[in-house]
Amino acid sequence: MCRLFGQISPRAESAEDFLVESEFSLLKQSNFKKDNLQKDGWGIAYFGNKGEPVVSKSPKPAFKDAKAFEAAARPESKVVIGHIRAASNPRKLPKTRLINMDNTQPFIDGRWIFAHNGTLQIPQEVTATLGAYAKKLRSLNDSEVYFQQFVKHYDKVKDVEKALLACVAQDWELWKDCQKDHPGKKAPYTGLNTLISDGKVLYAFCHAASRGLAECGVCNPSTPWGTMSFTVRGDRVIVASENADKGSWTLFQPPELVRAEFKGGRPLVTRTLFDFAPGGLTPKGSPMEASLS
Repeated sequence: MCRLFGQISPRAESAEDFLVESEFSLLKQSNFKKDNLQKDGWGIAYFGNKGEPVVSKSPKPAFKDAKAFEAAARPESKVVIGHIRAASNPRKLPKTRLINMDNTQPFIDGRWIFAHNGTLQIPQEVTATLGAYAKKLRSLNDSEVYFQQFVKHYDKVKDVEKALLACVAQDWELWKDCQKDHPGKKAPYTGLNTLISDGKVLYAFCHAASRGLAECGVCNPSTPWGTMSFTVRGDRVIVASENADKGSWTLFQPPELVRAEFKGGRPLVTRTLFDFAPGGLTPKGSPMEASLS
């Protein structure tokens, strides 16, 4: 059960307050709950002065690498994405093969920054469909397989929502043939909670097919497992795996895709809800502009 943080603003700003300082900051979430430590690495990514993705990360636990984490949280950018990791292991590999720099998120590719919370339970089967995109894989992290699956579909359809839905549909299609090979698993993935950005828009996808290892958020016991939340603070839109402070946050209604951007300096948050059945997701009505008052 990893933890996610994303921020978008109309001008370059720091996210240090929510990454480091707030009651339930990403750093504090890493060891807030002693029986659910996020101890398998951390990363903070943002877009540089020329719009290029930049990432600082480490396979060390954030709570044991606090000075490096705090330094990585200081840069100012229009988009900042943070991730702390509790490693999933659908391939049942030795833990030592999963904890290293290549396996640590966020991942970057071209103009994309990507971070995922959940487990893709069938990484081998998905990898077999990637074609040339499989050559980009640098790790044994199932989340990187999901990332390249997304990139492949995006390159075909040029639309983030359609690419995410294509990933879900493909996972279930593969599951029809491979479920027998995974007798202890209930679905092709537990969760696909995802933050994606190209530097202009921050997308947050909240969807789970089966329960993971925890019943609720790390710091927020009233928050259902796997349900993300968002808030607007000043001229910043913030999205996270769970509330990062005691202020006002809006829970997602999963399955849901939130699109956050700025139009004329004004925050615009668009929410798209979906119906879910094994086989895929279908939009539940038209996208809605969120009330930010």
